[in-house]
Amino acid sequence: MSNTRSRKATEPGGVTYYTTYQVSKILGVSLPTVVNWVNSGKLNAHRTPGGHRRIARGDLILFAREYNYPLSDDFLNQSSGRRRIVIVDDEQDFSDMVRDYLTIKGKFDVQVADSGFPAGFIVARFKPDLILLDIMMPDMDGFEVLRMLRAGRDTQHIPVIACTAYRDVQIERRIQEEDFDGFIQKPLKLDELLSMIQEALGQPRRATS
Repeated sequence: MSNTRSRKATEPGGVTYYTTYQVSKILGVSLPTVVNWVNSGKLNAHRTPGGHRRIARGDLILFAREYNYPLSDDFLNQSSGRRRIVIVDDEQDFSDMVRDYLTIKGKFDVQVADSGFPAGFIVARFKPDLILLDIMMPDMDGFEVLRMLRAGRDTQHIPVIACTAYRDVQIERRIQEEDFDGFIQKPLKLDELLSMIQEALGQPRRATS
C-alpha cells in the first residue's frame, strides 16, 4: 500500500486519481480485469492528455461498494483532501442515495452505519468531519447517539445534523433543544442538504446546477 500512496496523483481541486495498475493492487485483482471494467463502462475512468487512464478516488470507492470489493481501513483513512461524513440511518436505500450524491456532487468521503451501535465503531475509525444522523432507529435513537457523541472527548466537537421522516411537533421541538448543528426533514432535497453540510463545515457553497 505504501507504493500506491506515493504514486497517486492529486489534481487541482483536491481530487485524487489512481492508475489502473494501482487500482488492481488496491482491489486485489489483475490489471487486465481492471482494464476490462473500464472498457465495459463498469468503472469510470478519465484519460490524460497522453491517453493514459486514471480513476478518481470517489469513483473507485463507489465501484467497490457497488460490486462488494472490500477496501482496507488503511486506504479509506488515507488523506484525500476530502472532508469525511458518516451517515447513520437504518434505511439502506436512503443511505445509499445520500452517500452517492455527497460523494459525487459534494466531493466528500462518506461511510454509512445502519444503526447507532455500529456508528460508534465507524466514527472512531473513520474520524468524520460531520455526521448525518437519523432520529428514529430500532436499537438506539438519534438522541441517544448524540449524547454518546457529546460525551466522548474525540467526538464531542463533530457537527451533527438530525434527519427524520417522523413528523411530530414534540420530536421537532426536542431536536431544536438538543445539541444538534442542523435539522432536515425527509423526504429531503439533496441540494438543500449539501448546502447545510457546507455551512456546518464552514465551506463555500457549491453551485447545485
